[in-house]
Amino acid sequence: MKRALIAAVALSLVLAVSAFAADGGQPQNAPPPNFDQRKSDILKMLDGRMTSLQEAKNCIQAATNHDDIRTCREKHRAEMMEMRGDMKQQRGMGGPGGPMGR
Repeated sequence: MKRALIAAVALSLVLAVSAFAADGGQPQNAPPPNFDQRKSDILKMLDGRMTSLQEAKNCIQAATNHDDIRTCREKHRAEMMEMRGDMKQQRGMGGPGGPMGR
């Protein structure tokens, strides 16, 4: 009888700890996202991407050989990777322990 009681208490403790740990990753009192601010941020990122694409297009149009094209592509790729890193940091995905699978 004592073993069953101890097992039941241990099981309930394990379940309580796991439930608490599952809820601990999300802030409880986080304010809801502001629509206008989010819209503004997205438009700003899109403008940056469009500007980068236009610069890449102009660079490719001005290229006179394969090496020039390669240089344009490498420059554009580096800019896109930098923007990608910035977006990850803004969304909280840039460091260890960040959400995965998005």
